[in-house]
Amino acid sequence: MKAEVTLRVEEAEKLINEAEKALKSSSYDTCCVSSCYAIFHAVRALIISMEMNPKNLEDAVHLLCLHKEEIGLTKDDCSKIYRALDIKSEIDSGYLRRVTEDVARRTLDDAKEILRKAKEYLRI
Repeated sequence: MKAEVTLRVEEAEKLINEAEKALKSSSYDTCCVSSCYAIFHAVRALIISMEMNPKNLEDAVHLLCLHKEEIGLTKDDCSKIYRALDIKSEIDSGYLRRVTEDVARRTLDDAKEILRKAKEYLRI
């Protein structure tokens, strides 16, 4: 279990680095997608550490937010995670055709904050 948690955190860090590079090169779609996936890996790391086994990512997010105080997350943190779910869904379905720099930057900042809090909780 600890190995998978560590792997998820490492993957989130890698994706944040990719998102930062994408933002610098004005590839806002790539920045946003990488940031969303970084958030999802942080969510999975937290859920795994809590020994929960949700069926899918949406269930993992719901469970995590139900236990937010225990983990040290706020309502705002949960809003950031849900926003990442919405953005990913819109990109995947083709509804969000062009990501702006502001959306990309905000999503990257959200990913950094969620990962920071996850690492703090996980003591990594």
